[in-house]
Amino acid sequence: MAEQNLNIYQKLAKIRKQVEVIQRNKKGYGYTYVSEDEILAKISGFMDKYSLSLIPSVIHSSAVVTPYHTKKTKSTNKGEIYEENVNEVLVSADMVFTWVNNENPNERVDVPWILVGHQSDGSQSFGSGLSYAMRYFLLKFFNIATPDDDPDKWRSKQKAAGAAEDKMIAEEIIASFDTMVKEFLASNQDKTEEVKKFVAKYVKGGNYFAITESVLASKLLADFKETFKIKE
Repeated sequence: MAEQNLNIYQKLAKIRKQVEVIQRNKKGYGYTYVSEDEILAKISGFMDKYSLSLIPSVIHSSAVVTPYHTKKTKSTNKGEIYEENVNEVLVSADMVFTWVNNENPNERVDVPWILVGHQSDGSQSFGSGLSYAMRYFLLKFFNIATPDDDPDKWRSKQKAAGAAEDKMIAEEIIASFDTMVKEFLASNQDKTEEVKKFVAKYVKGGNYFAITESVLASKLLADFKETFKIKE
């Protein structure tokens, strides 16, 4: 059952949050990658949950089919390396991927895209181009990370990066708080002990520089202004 009262952007954001990392599961041509079926398996269930459809469209007038000549390195059974001339067909076309809110079909998001494929014949080129286009559209649209190692390791790195950013924000708030406290005490020396007791409620020992969470730092600053009637 789709979640109610969410607009199309909120639904897409819900999916993005739940598919933020997919481990690469295929090997080929000297590298590892995430297969289309792996991506669709991860995303299609959430599309059903949030009642969304994805419509890929090819702009026919933009399609270009071009003979493509190249050389490919091959080896004999004896391990001898040689180059072989290969004739392929290069197909390219503009595309549009359209997200549709099934609960309100007038709500749509159009995303311009492109397909490019080359194989030994035109139909194969078109098919591979569509597969690549779909795979990379979903990966890039949802900002999905595709690490070689365990997704939990990637999430740990993501969490550490978030914590570092939050600490930096907290430090900026605390710097402002420190300036405010010093200015207040410069003209209210009799309030020194009262300020110390106030800060001790937020951090052990009263060392507010030890605060590394932006939420706590913000609350300390706001409560100090309210408690001591600070006007900026």
